[in-house]
Formats: sequence, C-alpha cells, structure tokens
Amino acid sequence: MEFTTQNGNKEVMIKAASFEDAVNLKKTVMKSLLDAGIIKDINFEKLQNIDTNDIFSKLGQLILNMDVSEDFNRAVFACLGSCTYDFVKINKQLFDDKPEIREDYYEIVSKCCEVNLSPFFKSLVSELTQRFQTLTNNIPEQQ
Repeated sequence: MEFTTQNGNKEVMIKAASFEDAVNLKKTVMKSLLDAGIIKDINFEKLQNIDTNDIFSKLGQLILNMDVSEDFNRAVFACLGSCTYDFVKINKQLFDDKPEIREDYYEIVSKCCEVNLSPFFKSLVSELTQRFQTLTNNIPEQQ
C-alpha cells in the first residue's frame, strides 16, 4: 500500500510483513481486544441493538491498550521493517532522526495494521459467517 501522509505530504510504502511477523502482530491485537473486554461482551443474538457509545468506549480502550503495549510496539515495528517513509526505511531510529515525522506515527501504524491484519480477519469473518449460517440452518423450528 502506498499513500501520502496527511501531515507531511511524504510518500509511505507499507508492504506485507513476513507471515511470522504478521501473526505476532495479530496475536498482540487479539490480546488487546480481549483485555479491552470487546470480545467477551458481544451478545451475538442482539447485534442490531448495540449501543454506539459503548462501541466507541471499547474502541478507545482498545487503542489505549495497544498504544501502551510493548508487545504491540515490537510487533508493529517488526512489520514496518520492510516499509519506507519518503524512501527511508521505517524503524524507531527514524522517529529520533526526524522528530517532525512523529505526527505521522499513528497514520503509519494504522496502515501497517490494515495491510498485515486484514487478510486474517477477512478469512476469519468469512469462515465464521459460513459456520453461523450452517448452525442457523440446522436449528429445528419450535412449535
């Protein structure tokens, strides 16, 4: 994925990380989902009645959980290892060498997560949808 940053108008190239690095990133994000209580509180029978304030609160908790997680930080920088910012390899030192690009940090991390996690979650959602449909079709009608 190639994009121009919103703040600095610099070219960023985000490449898919190795499978191992992407799986490690997925694990840290899943742990943050669990720690934020997002998964345990989902009532799949009442998805249409979800409180949007509750969703935003939990998403905020998720972002904070990931932001303070050293495991997440290590995993995301491992995935960024083959990516570039204005044709310079992205690593922690880059943010020290050029402090002005720190304003692009969250945009870069977000795109890195999108590139590396969407293939996993896309297939997971597809698989779960099929499983739930099969379960629903096999429930006997009550009379």
